[in-house]
Amino acid sequence: MFGTVDREMPVHQGRRARGTKGQIVSLLRYSPMSVLELAEHTGIAGSTVRRHLDVLMRDGIVVQQPVKASVGRPKFLFSLTDQGSEHFPRNYAGLVTRLVSEVLLLTPDQTSKMGGNDLVETLYDNVLERLIDDYKPRITGENLLERAEQVSSYMYLEGIDFQVRYSADISSDTEEIEMYGLGMTARYEDGVIERTKFLLSELLDAKVSIVETDHLPTVNILTYLITK
Repeated sequence: MFGTVDREMPVHQGRRARGTKGQIVSLLRYSPMSVLELAEHTGIAGSTVRRHLDVLMRDGIVVQQPVKASVGRPKFLFSLTDQGSEHFPRNYAGLVTRLVSEVLLLTPDQTSKMGGNDLVETLYDNVLERLIDDYKPRITGENLLERAEQVSSYMYLEGIDFQVRYSADISSDTEEIEMYGLGMTARYEDGVIERTKFLLSELLDAKVSIVETDHLPTVNILTYLITK
């Protein structure tokens, strides 16, 4: 059954989510969502989202669960089945290795003068600097979309998960794409958001901003708008 949607499933390691089913499955791996939430986040009509969900449920990728509402009919939340989740292996080894390496590089004199927050800030900054140094020379795509897919590929190897969701006219001066992410890339804390914007800006040689209207408070996902 899984093979029937494989061509449209989001494939990591540098390939953006393909098709509507790919977008839906990518979002559901982060959190259960309703049809309305999926429609708001993807910009796809609710009726279209529902049709794709029906196919994904038929193929054993998605399951729906009723949630009691205070008034009216219960709403349904959709989530990935175990079969659907298996398509997304988590890879944190690269990021953990970098963090451990940065800790080991700090001298006792440095760490003795740092509180917990200071240490975290220093580790974030050092990892960010090394990621830029290591990967910026490798980002050689001819346009913004190609470079974004390269960044997504390399960051996946580091355990930082981005999806490239949308591309505008890549031949124009108003070239735009969107990248959304989870975990380290999607938390409003510790300056991580600004660091992520800086990371993407440096690697893509582009302007990066947050699509605030696309952020769902109940779902820990942020969308980054990348402008040529």
